[in-house]
Amino acid sequence: MGIIDLSPAEYEKFLFVLLRVGALIMFVPILGSAQVPNRIKVGLILFVSIAVFPMVHSRPMHDPKGLFELTIALFSEITIGLAVAYSARLIFTAVQIAGTIVDFQMGFGVVNVIDPQTETQVSITAQFQNILAILMFLALDAHHIIIGAIVESFFLINPQQIDFSTFTPEIMLILFKTTFVTAVKIAAPIMAILFFISVGLGLVARTVPQMNVFIVGFPLQIGIGLLMIGLSMSFFSILVHNEIEKLPENIFGIMQSFKA
Repeated sequence: MGIIDLSPAEYEKFLFVLLRVGALIMFVPILGSAQVPNRIKVGLILFVSIAVFPMVHSRPMHDPKGLFELTIALFSEITIGLAVAYSARLIFTAVQIAGTIVDFQMGFGVVNVIDPQTETQVSITAQFQNILAILMFLALDAHHIIIGAIVESFFLINPQQIDFSTFTPEIMLILFKTTFVTAVKIAAPIMAILFFISVGLGLVARTVPQMNVFIVGFPLQIGIGLLMIGLSMSFFSILVHNEIEKLPENIFGIMQSFKA
C-alpha cells in the first residue's frame, strides 16, 4: 500500500495514526528530548506512522461528521499518545526526585545543572542517576516496548467507544503514587545514613560546644553521601530495572482506562 495511493477516507485515518504516534514521540523520554533535532523527530514520526498504518488501517477509526467531532477525534488521539508516553516518563521523574532529595540532604541543594533533555535545572545527583536510568532504559529495549505499545493501542482501544465523561484518572493517580514510592526507595539508604550522621553531629555539638560542627559536618556529609551513592548503585539498578519491567503492565492499565 503506497501512501500516495490512499483514498481521502484512508488519508483521514492516516492523520489519526500520525497524531497518536506524534504525540507519543514528542513527549516520550529520550526520543522527545530537546537534544533530538526537530527534523529527526518529524522524520521518525512519519516513518513510524507509515510503518504502522498498513497494520491498523482496517481497525475501527473515528468517523467525524463535522468540525466539532473532528476536533474531539484529534484530541482523543493526542491524549492516547500522551498517556502512553506519560507512563514511561514517570520512571525518570522518580529518579530525578530521589536525586534531588539526596542532594538537598548532602548540601548540594543549590548546586544545579541544566538537563539537556528537558532544558530545566536539576541537581547533580539527579542528573547523574538520570543518565544511568537512560542507559538502562535503552539497554533493556524499553523504547521498543513503547513503540510496540502504540501499535497495540490501535487494537485495544476503539476510538469510537472512548467516553471522556466516564473516564476516571484512577490509574494515573496510582502511577503517580508509585513514582513517589520509588523515589523514596531509591533515596532511602542514603537518606538513612545522612540522618544518623546529622544526629551524631548534633550530639557532638551538645557535648563538645567548642567544636565547630558546621565546618566538620559539611565535608563529612558530602563524603559519606557520595560514598553511599556509589555503594547503592546495585540497589538503584534493581529498582529501575523493576520499574522498566512493570512498564508494559502500566501502559496496558492506561489503555484499559480509556475503554468506556
